[in-house]
Amino acid sequence: MKMSKYLQQGKSENYQDAEDKKLLKAGEVAALLTKKFKMKITALELSPFATEWHHGGVFKSATGQSLKGKRVFFFKPADVEKVSLEQILRNREKAAAPKPLPDNSIVQGWYVQFFKMTDPVSRRVYSKPFVGIYKGPKSKAPKGFHVLGDEAFTVAEKQRGRELKPGEECKF
Repeated sequence: MKMSKYLQQGKSENYQDAEDKKLLKAGEVAALLTKKFKMKITALELSPFATEWHHGGVFKSATGQSLKGKRVFFFKPADVEKVSLEQILRNREKAAAPKPLPDNSIVQGWYVQFFKMTDPVSRRVYSKPFVGIYKGPKSKAPKGFHVLGDEAFTVAEKQRGRELKPGEECKF
């Protein structure tokens, strides 16, 4: 029976089990807390306090180009009383706080770059490390990036693409 409901309504079995357990959805809890605190509270603000979440179906995205899954958050009735207005307001402030801008200062240096190689005899694919050079914004630097001064960077540029032995650390 649940599978046919899933096909009709787009609700997962876990979602249907949560409804059978009489768990409250985030929208219902938001309505209760709005009345209790006399302040507008949305279901999205309550998601960090939810007991569990389940898929509520698949819908078209805002652009209409792809499909998106919808999460529905559920609360146990006893857990609703534990959510305080202070917690909700603290989460609002955290969400409204401006995010720091990425550091776009120009850096230069080297990093270990891996290329996939194929052994011609066994046809086994393995990764081989090489010296990679990067010069650009600090926020877009690759993993394992090491900053170098101007003199060391000119030496490193001459060694670009050099194979590294296992565990070898470059000194420029």
